[in-house]
Amino acid sequence: MRTFLEFQHHIELHRERVIKLGLTLAQHQFPGLHRGILANFLALHDFSKTIASRSQLPRFNYSHRDLPVQRLYAFYGQTPKTEGEMQSLVDIVTDINSIDKKVGEDFFANHSRLSWGVQEDFYTIERVADLVDRSLDPIAAEEFGHSMLLASEYVDDPYMSQLSLWLEGHYPQITKNLSFSSVS
Repeated sequence: MRTFLEFQHHIELHRERVIKLGLTLAQHQFPGLHRGILANFLALHDFSKTIASRSQLPRFNYSHRDLPVQRLYAFYGQTPKTEGEMQSLVDIVTDINSIDKKVGEDFFANHSRLSWGVQEDFYTIERVADLVDRSLDPIAAEEFGHSMLLASEYVDDPYMSQLSLWLEGHYPQITKNLSFSSVS
């Protein structure tokens, strides 16, 4: 990954894989969920990293001069070496998570008929798909500056570990032609 544009492309591919992974997981492990609404929810994954204009940020109470994705790219492939760098990374992640939390809350406010249990299932599916992709995407180790644990080994929750294990077993088929190396 050499350029910011490549980083943005990598993020878009990750988002596409999360959608495919999440929908496949739902089809096989959550058969009663509305796939269309779930697809719309999954399409919002990492929304904060797609914001391309400062004009989109005021509704999130975001005040930094740089876009979230620009701040995140500054840490690409690096492990923070000082307390100040670590705090900067924590601040970026906090801002990103705050934006994405608001996006999720807005989604469910607009889909108020979905029960709390269905909302939890949506979040579980998104989390598992995200963690599985991050653990198996070959670019992730480069992005984070260290090797990645499998999601099934990383998560503490036995149910999420089981779902992760299932998805890990099907990952190559589901994500075929969606890796950075195959399209770059």
